[in-house]
Amino acid sequence: MFDFVTLEVSLKPFKKTDDESIRRVCSRIFTQWLPLIKNRKTVSVMLWTADGSEILDYSGNLNDSFEWCRYIGIANKPIATDQDNPALSLHDKKRYYTENPPVMTYRILKRIIEILKEEGKKACPGAVIRVGETFDIGPEFAVSDFKYNRHTEICTGTKLGSLGLLDATGLLNGDTVKYAAYPNGIPDQTPFGTFFGKQANVFLKDMGFDYIWLSNGLGFSSDPWDITGKIFDGENFHVERLAKTKENVFLFWKLFREACPDFLIETRGTNNSVGIDYASDGVPLYDIYNAGLNIAAPPNSPWAALNDNFGLEIMGHMTRICELPQAGFMFRYYIHDPWWVNSPWYDRYNGSPHDIYLPMAISRVGSDGSVKTAERFNILSIDNSFGEMPDCCVNEPLPHILKAEKDAPDGMPPFVWVYPMREYTTTNSEQLLYEMYYGDRFICEAINNGFPLNCVVSSDIFLKTPISAYQNSVIVSPVQPNGEVMSKLKEFNKQGGKIIYYSTCEKLKKIESNKNIALVDICTNADAMRAAASKFEYCIEFDCKKSTEKTPAITVHKNNNATIFSVYNPNTTTDTLIKFPLGAPILDCYEAEIVDGFAKYRFPRCEHKECRVFVKQKSGVVSVKEKPPVNALYRRKILIGGLEAATVYVFPEYKGAEKCGFVNTEDLSYCDATPVLDNSWELITDSLGTYYKAENITGDYLLCMPAEKYI
Repeated sequence: MFDFVTLEVSLKPFKKTDDESIRRVCSRIFTQWLPLIKNRKTVSVMLWTADGSEILDYSGNLNDSFEWCRYIGIANKPIATDQDNPALSLHDKKRYYTENPPVMTYRILKRIIEILKEEGKKACPGAVIRVGETFDIGPEFAVSDFKYNRHTEICTGTKLGSLGLLDATGLLNGDTVKYAAYPNGIPDQTPFGTFFGKQANVFLKDMGFDYIWLSNGLGFSSDPWDITGKIFDGENFHVERLAKTKENVFLFWKLFREACPDFLIETRGTNNSVGIDYASDGVPLYDIYNAGLNIAAPPNSPWAALNDNFGLEIMGHMTRICELPQAGFMFRYYIHDPWWVNSPWYDRYNGSPHDIYLPMAISRVGSDGSVKTAERFNILSIDNSFGEMPDCCVNEPLPHILKAEKDAPDGMPPFVWVYPMREYTTTNSEQLLYEMYYGDRFICEAINNGFPLNCVVSSDIFLKTPISAYQNSVIVSPVQPNGEVMSKLKEFNKQGGKIIYYSTCEKLKKIESNKNIALVDICTNADAMRAAASKFEYCIEFDCKKSTEKTPAITVHKNNNATIFSVYNPNTTTDTLIKFPLGAPILDCYEAEIVDGFAKYRFPRCEHKECRVFVKQKSGVVSVKEKPPVNALYRRKILIGGLEAATVYVFPEYKGAEKCGFVNTEDLSYCDATPVLDNSWELITDSLGTYYKAENITGDYLLCMPAEKYI
C-alpha cells in the first residue's frame, strides 16, 4: 500500500547542535521507526523548522541565525515570565520548550539535513531518502518578523487573536531588506507568490532540501478552517466575486511555479471539501490539479479527527482525491503535536486507533476501474512539544498502522460516491454553489451519522469506466450538473443498478424514481441517508441511551474476499444493529445477538474486524471465532456457532476459495480431529465473488481453508 513514508519532526529534538549530537538524533529517528520504513521505495523526513519565515528572511548567509520552533503556544504572542501563572493559557503567552534552547543558524540546518540523509541511507539502503521543508500561514509555530511586523499587509485571513493568516494572493509592500533573491529589497506591489517562489528556490537548493510542504491551506485559502470566505459570507454566495477570486488563487500557483520550477510541492489543504472551498473561497482545484504544477494532493485533515468530526475528515478527503494531480494520494496520521502540548495518540484518541482504521478504509476508483488506496503515509509528528520521541508512541500505534495497511481496500465497497469535481470547480452558477456547499456538508453529517461511505470516483472517471464495475455497489450521487453523467447513471439504473440521489427538493423532483432509486433531500436530517440505504437492504440502526448522543461512524470495505468493518463509537453504551442484503454480518471473534434479522453489537470506542459470514436467522446468538488449524491440509479454521434454521453465506480468502471444506460439529474439541466434511454447502462464483451458501442449517460449523500446498 505505502510506497512513500514520511516522518515529520520539528527541530526540538536537536537540543545540542554539534555533529555527534545531531547524528545521534538522526540515527534514532530512523531506527525507532524501522519496522514502518523498511522496504519502502522512498523514506522522507519533513522538518518543521519554523513557520517558513526562515525562507522569507533568508539572505544567503549561512552564518545568519533564524527564529525556529522553540516555543510552546502561539510563538508570535508575548513570552511568559516567572511572574506569570504557570497555568496561563498558551493562547495568551508562549513559553520556551526547554531551558536555554540552542541558537539555530542556516549552516546548522544544512548540516542537520546532510546527516539525516546519511543516517537514512544507513537504515534504508534501498530507499530514496528525502528531506522536506515546511511553510505555514499562521502565527503559531515560530516568531515571524516578516509576517507580523514588516509585511502585515499580506496577513489578512482568519485571525488568531489579532494575528491574521497569510493570504497567498496578496501583494507585498516594498522594503529595503536584503534577501537572497532580492538583495536590494522587495519592489513595491510584488506578488507574494513571486517573492516566495524565488526565495524558496534559492533556500531549498542551498540547504539541500528535496521538496516543500505548504501547510494549513496555503495556496488554497486564507480562511482554511472556516466554512465562509471571500465568496460565501454565511448567508449569500457572491457570484460576482468568483471569477476574480479564482483568478487570484490560480495566479499564486502560476507565479510560485515560475519562480521555483523544479521542487515538488506537497500540500496540506484546508479543513473542508472541494465543494465547500470553491463555494466559499473560489478554490479552482481541478484547474490547479491539471496545470502541470508538480504538486501532490492534500491528505485527510488532521483537525477534523481531533474534533470528532470523522464525517468531515472522510468526506473532505474523498472530494480531493477523486481526481489527482499526480499518481498516488496520502494518508496522514497525528501522533504528537510539537507546538501545543498534546499527543493525540494519548490525549485525543486515548490510545484508540479509530483515526487509523477509518481514514485508511478510504479508496478511490481509478481510470482503469480498479480501487486505489493511499500510497503515501505521513506521521505528524514523531516528536512531542518538548522535543521528546517516546518509544511508546511508536510501539503502540504502529501495529494498527501495519494492520490497516494489510487490510487495505482491494475491491468495490457497498457504496461508491460519484463526485463532480470538474463541474463543481468550473461553474459560475449560484445555484450550483449552493448545491455543492450544502450537499458536501450533508454528506459529512451523513457519515457522522453512521452512513458507511468511503469510496469515491470523479464524474469524469465514472464516464470512462464500465458500468459493470459498480454492479455490486450502490452509487451515491448528487443530481449531476453534467448531462452525460446523468445519462450513464440512468443506464446503470436501467441495468438494475441502485442509486441514492441527494440534492435540493427542486432538483429531486426532476428525477424519475423506481425501486432501485432512492431520493434524499439535503435539507432533511442526516439519518435520511441510512434510511435510503435500507431501501436496498443495507440497514444500520442505533440504539442510543440519549437522543443527544453522537452516533458511531462506520466504514465498510472489501479485502481478500472479506467485508471489513471499522467503527468509531463515541459512546460505548450505544448499541449498533446491522443487516445487509445477505443477512446479518457476524464479525470475526464476536458473538452477535440476532434481533429481527439484525446483528446487534455494542462496540468499544474503536473496532476493526473482518466479516466473512452473513446469516439470515430470526433470533438467537451467532458467533464467529478463529480456531487453530492443527492439520497439515488446512492453514486456517473459523468456527461459526449458534446457527438455527439459518441461511448462511461464507466468503473464504481468495487463495484456495474453491477448495474449502465445512465440518458440522457440536463438540468444540473436534477441531483437532480428522475432519469429516459436510456436503450441505454450495460453492458459488458470481459477481459477488466466490462464496459458499447453505440453507436451513442448525448447529456449529468449521470453515476450513486449505494450505497453499494443497490448492
